[in-house]
Amino acid sequence: MCLNVEDKEFSLNDNAAPVRRRLRVAVAGLGVIGEGAALELAKDETPYALCAALVRDPSKARAAKLAALRTYADPAVMLVEHPDVVIDALPSGEAGRRLIEAALSKGVSVVTANKQAIAGALALLHKHAAQHHAVLEYAPSVGGGAPMVETVRRARSLGAPREISAILNGTVNFILSAMKNGAAFSDAVKRAQDAGFAEPDPSADLSGEDARAKISILTYEAFGREIDLDAIAVEPLTEERANAFSKNGGVWKQLARITRDANGGLRAGVGFQRVDSDPLFRKVEREGNALRVVNADGRALTCEGRGAGREPTVESILGDLNRIALALPLRKLEGEENALRRRVSVG
Repeated sequence: MCLNVEDKEFSLNDNAAPVRRRLRVAVAGLGVIGEGAALELAKDETPYALCAALVRDPSKARAAKLAALRTYADPAVMLVEHPDVVIDALPSGEAGRRLIEAALSKGVSVVTANKQAIAGALALLHKHAAQHHAVLEYAPSVGGGAPMVETVRRARSLGAPREISAILNGTVNFILSAMKNGAAFSDAVKRAQDAGFAEPDPSADLSGEDARAKISILTYEAFGREIDLDAIAVEPLTEERANAFSKNGGVWKQLARITRDANGGLRAGVGFQRVDSDPLFRKVEREGNALRVVNADGRALTCEGRGAGREPTVESILGDLNRIALALPLRKLEGEENALRRRVSVG
């Protein structure tokens, strides 16, 4: 016998395997990325139940498929909807950090695309998640459509990583590609904004802060510990610097690097390098990202993909959501099943 109650489906036959119900998902932020994720979850064939959204203005008109979605301006009130998972697509790192901590403290798992919310705090947030039987995933925060977090995890499972080199900012790469093809700096920035790769204020990209946060996250994945953000040297992309690249010729890229020395010390930085002789990085155009991780035994793993934009980031969010659905502690769902059994017995 199976009984459906509020989207929950459990087998009440002791000999049958329990059927997991559709996980309830809330989306925080309905901007370019958050709205894209919400629209995917609103499709009829999705295995998830979109239950709520956190927005700045709940009265704002939404896409037709999201018109009936319950929206809240207060994170605490949104969490009263009892989501199983929250997707953090907020533009603010500070607001994202508060939301992630609040969700995890209630046993709500999180997928975040908000690199500023988690950079430098991953050890603490993972500990928080474990204490409350929740799961924290963040592949969308690094690499967009390039599976960078997954690649670094794979490398670590095969041995001890020694060095990571990566193109981590799709906006900067887009600008450098456009200028290599003859565009002026200001025009290249505008093209990136018009394409949806750069924010109206592109300072986080141009200053290198975006890449700094991302290499910090990859450092944790590779070495299981974090490096202070202030210890990561960053070279900004200025108009003067970009014009010098064009004048000098060749293929220039913004590369983020992290290395571990023989004594276990970590050193990280973000800067510009000519990569004409590097077969991986020299071919990365427009909003592309790429990564190479080299282990102590010399083995190298690489990945590449679109590093900015709605579509690749939403795909990464859905991938993490699927991982959470598989990894979510079964005892949480078993607890709901037991509660339902008691309700049926009493009834």
